[in-house]
Amino acid sequence: MRIAVDAMGGDLAPAEIVAGVLAAAARWTDTEFILVGDQDAIRTQFGHQPQRVNIAVHHAPDVIGMEDDPARAVRRKPNSSLVQACRLVAEGSAEAIFSAGNTGAAAAAALFTIGRLDGVQRPAIAVVLPARSESGKVIVCDAGANVDCKPEWLAQFATMGAMYAEGIEGITNPRVGLLNIGEETCKGNALSKAAHALLENAGHNWVGNVEAKAVMRGIADVITCDGFDGNLVLKVAESTAEYTMSMLKDAFGSSLMAKLGGLLARSSLRGLKRKVDYTEYGGAVLLGIKGLVIIGHGCSPANAVVAALGRARTGLQNGLVSRMADHFAAIQAA
Repeated sequence: MRIAVDAMGGDLAPAEIVAGVLAAAARWTDTEFILVGDQDAIRTQFGHQPQRVNIAVHHAPDVIGMEDDPARAVRRKPNSSLVQACRLVAEGSAEAIFSAGNTGAAAAAALFTIGRLDGVQRPAIAVVLPARSESGKVIVCDAGANVDCKPEWLAQFATMGAMYAEGIEGITNPRVGLLNIGEETCKGNALSKAAHALLENAGHNWVGNVEAKAVMRGIADVITCDGFDGNLVLKVAESTAEYTMSMLKDAFGSSLMAKLGGLLARSSLRGLKRKVDYTEYGGAVLLGIKGLVIIGHGCSPANAVVAALGRARTGLQNGLVSRMADHFAAIQAA
């Protein structure tokens, strides 16, 4: 297995990206990691550590920044670390790519350079959120790649999300729901009503409409939606988790008795923090591309990079992309 890593993408690059790759390379010696970016900047991060045999460096002098216009930057910076990493996948020199850089640029570079799977109308971003379910997680798809959608796209997002849930998250026969403003079939706008009609006969383990307040209640394992609503759900979930942890910290530090209570509850609080910490999940997956594409948080530290690379390995081991390709090819042939 070979994974290309955009070493220059993200607010903490290249230091945390390289540190994460070094840790991943030590853990998974059966996987080759290709660090793509300015070779001098990358090698400086190795310090006194010898370069591992399963780490390679691919020089790319340019960088696509967080502030760059995604499509324009991809076209104008063909020698950027992001585009070059995608090119390695397109050429077959790598099977997956990880980037913690500009999300829009990562999606654009993957689409334009690697290409879309035959039969997939639009790629979609799948994110994992904590949930009160047996697996402890829920997948939201799409989380930002497509803000304006057609009903059939949402149906495909559900299919890809369900395959991702099985192929990477290990959820058997995932329950699929549609994000909506009410549980009743009659609720929602024209898009959600039309999508509901398609989804209820799509052969999924269908649970119907899921309200935003119930996303993390464990009602569904996969929730399909347009990228506008999905991104709102993601951002609200992240900010709510951050606010809740901040309030708990303030509460347990407000008095001597509260501090004692905090010490007694420390183990449970650490467990809670892990459940809502984005670094535990590593990154989102761009589904529908002819290669495995993992997009990390812009502030991904080394442990988040390791988690993302672990997710990539699982997807490659389980043949997620090839299974999706076969599925949509069969639909086209029918």
